[in-house]
Amino acid sequence: MKLVYRLLTFSLGLITVLVMVVVVIVDTRLQERIIAERAAELGREARLIASQWTGDSDPYTIAQNAAAAVGGRVSLVSPGGAIVADAATGGEPVSPAGTSPGRPEIAKALGGETGIATEATPGIGGHEIYVAIPATRGAVRVGVHTRTLDAIFDTARRDLVTAGFFALAWAFLLALMFARYVSRPIIQLRDVAAALARREFGKHPPIDAPGEVGDLAESLEHLSARLESLENMRRDFIANVSHELCSPLTIASGFAITLANQDPPPEARKQFARAIVSNTTRMQRVIDDMLDLSRIESGGWIPRPEAVALQNAVDEVFESLGPAASAKGIALVSTLDSASATVQADRTAVRQIVANLTENALRHTSTGRIEVFSESTGDGTWIGVRDTGEGIAPHHLPRIFERLYRADKGRARRSGGSGLGLAIVKHMAEAHGGRVAAQSEPGIGTTIRAFLPLRPETRHDVSIASPAPLNLDSAATSAS
Repeated sequence: MKLVYRLLTFSLGLITVLVMVVVVIVDTRLQERIIAERAAELGREARLIASQWTGDSDPYTIAQNAAAAVGGRVSLVSPGGAIVADAATGGEPVSPAGTSPGRPEIAKALGGETGIATEATPGIGGHEIYVAIPATRGAVRVGVHTRTLDAIFDTARRDLVTAGFFALAWAFLLALMFARYVSRPIIQLRDVAAALARREFGKHPPIDAPGEVGDLAESLEHLSARLESLENMRRDFIANVSHELCSPLTIASGFAITLANQDPPPEARKQFARAIVSNTTRMQRVIDDMLDLSRIESGGWIPRPEAVALQNAVDEVFESLGPAASAKGIALVSTLDSASATVQADRTAVRQIVANLTENALRHTSTGRIEVFSESTGDGTWIGVRDTGEGIAPHHLPRIFERLYRADKGRARRSGGSGLGLAIVKHMAEAHGGRVAAQSEPGIGTTIRAFLPLRPETRHDVSIASPAPLNLDSAATSAS
């Protein structure tokens, strides 16, 4: 059953039950109230009759006149419980004088209290209401049939049922409008969710809904935009990875086929072998970096903070990348802040951050120098690398920490980079609770920094062995 019909059925069922409860309650309370009012009225009439029943009056005349006036039955009872006079209208039977009625309301009146009783009327149906009060000469009882009250009750019931019917009709229309009003945005949300499941991330019609449904619609719209962005990133990632692996694989395969099918001179064989090693190393580098990044992003790696001497990490990196830098005529220097000589961070992460930033600078610097520096702040340490390379255009700068993003795709691929180094730096810094930043000026140079807080706040809670450190030997080879 559709949501609109379920809401409509539930609303109508609830309203119907409420109308029935109201009819029953009103009918019962109305009946009780009218009977109570009628009994009070009979009591006043009985007191009036009692005031007329004196020693020199005729009891029978008083009873007969009173019965005609009230349209019911009037009984005068002596203190001993014997009927003095009894009269009724409409041909109802009366009790002869001197008999004892034995009625509970009369016994209560003779005891000095007002007595009220109801009893079924044989033959004609319905009930009679009797009210007996104490009087000077005994007790006076007045009784009337409830047929007039029943007519009032029947009219009231019909009015209540009629009002309930109209209320139900209006409630049906309102419930139908409400059900459609509530179900429409939910149906739209269902359609949007189904479209997202089909990877249709295009513009969806706006969903106007109040309260939590509106919040859900807004969240779903944000989710759609996020999924569209992630889908585009996934496609770019697959395309980039395919290109990264396809190019060196094609080159290595071509040289291997040449070696297998021909017999080139020794010098050419060495050249082909070096090309095969270089390209397979490049492919291995891309795969290793993707595995490292996957472990970091999925929570499979957690930093293990300890006191790390920055100068030792920088010296290790300079030792590995020194030959490649010397071959390009680039000086590697370090200007570490004495206040930040030691940082509290994961040793592998510190070394890999310094190595990735330095290697990236070496790849994009042809002359000049590369400087590894540190800056101490009140809440942590900035570790950065400053170069005199080609620089990065402003529109590329916000995206350099994305996986496989390249500002200059052709030149970066020729230089052998995997396009994942800066992404690894970003995620390693964030795993410590830190962040990254970059400034660049085309033609002058680039500065990329990673911030490590004084007290690392690790963001992953899955305890798996740390990823393998960066293969600096292969990095040096590719950078050259």
